[in-house]
Amino acid sequence: MWLFLTAAAATAAGLLVFRLKVPGGMLVGAILGAAALNVATGQAYIFPQARVAAQAMTGAYIGCMMTREDVRHMPRLIRPYLMVMVSLLALDLGMAALFFQITDLDLLTCLFCAAPGGMTDTPLIAMDMGADSSAVAVMQFVRMIFGMACLPSVIMLSDRLIEPEAARELEAHAGERRAGREKAPRPTLLGALPALCAALAAAAVGKLSGIPAGAMSAALIVTSGLKLSGKCTGMPIWLRRVAQVVSGCCIGSGIARGQVLRMGQLALPATVLCVGYMACCVGVGLAVSKLFRIQLREAMLTLSPAGASEMALIAADLGVESTDLVVLQICRLVGATLIFPQIFGLIGYVLT
Repeated sequence: MWLFLTAAAATAAGLLVFRLKVPGGMLVGAILGAAALNVATGQAYIFPQARVAAQAMTGAYIGCMMTREDVRHMPRLIRPYLMVMVSLLALDLGMAALFFQITDLDLLTCLFCAAPGGMTDTPLIAMDMGADSSAVAVMQFVRMIFGMACLPSVIMLSDRLIEPEAARELEAHAGERRAGREKAPRPTLLGALPALCAALAAAAVGKLSGIPAGAMSAALIVTSGLKLSGKCTGMPIWLRRVAQVVSGCCIGSGIARGQVLRMGQLALPATVLCVGYMACCVGVGLAVSKLFRIQLREAMLTLSPAGASEMALIAADLGVESTDLVVLQICRLVGATLIFPQIFGLIGYVLT
């Protein structure tokens, strides 16, 4: 029964926020609906395997947008990726130093609190390395919610203010793509079923591999291969909405009352965290856009600290349907999960 209620709450809230035209509204609303149910009752539930299914659907949807031109452009992503990672590391170190001054948290905990990694992986790694995992979990929760609920609106408004003509052109092209999809024969579930099954199988293998973002990466690679070989025509648009609701159920059902209550104790560092990431997205995003000739909205989304699969879903709602963005987001998550903890450990060893 609680599974049904969780899905119903997430779907209803998702549809409501989506109709209010909030960027990424379906995902944001689904998170809020499932979280409200869990905070009120503590009983919100979704199958643990559902997150893998959501990542598989997201990977399949994005993989079916891949073209040969996208593949040829991938080598040019190396320099933007390095700039993104260096910027995020500098931001992390700066905010951690500030957290260390204004809270009673130890340095290693402060470093993990500001890390742009996964909400699930980062607290676990922090616990293994001796940091305060509960504080890390709360700050990672704030980062994730801000990255998905608020930052997309900030990015869209910043794009419209900084480059109004380019923003109008992007939104016009997005409208044309939507109109073209409406006129063109719509992909059916039956036609997409083989690719979707392949994506689910690949996601399961990717999850078992233990690689960060392995489920979505594997699904994306397999579906991209099918698309480039002409064996996949596309995924139905409603699949993205289903993936958003399932992702919202997974995230929202993990938000407990204790996390919400502890947010008050960490209000100041949480505010600093949000302002820091907002400034980084806009400032560094503008630099990435100018240096590497990437559309500004896409460049800012590249620096967003939310989950890779969630940002891929939100980006499509903002008119950015770019496989480059997805590749950079996945690489950002992998780098933040594999490399940043080693740097944090070295800093903690040297300074303590």
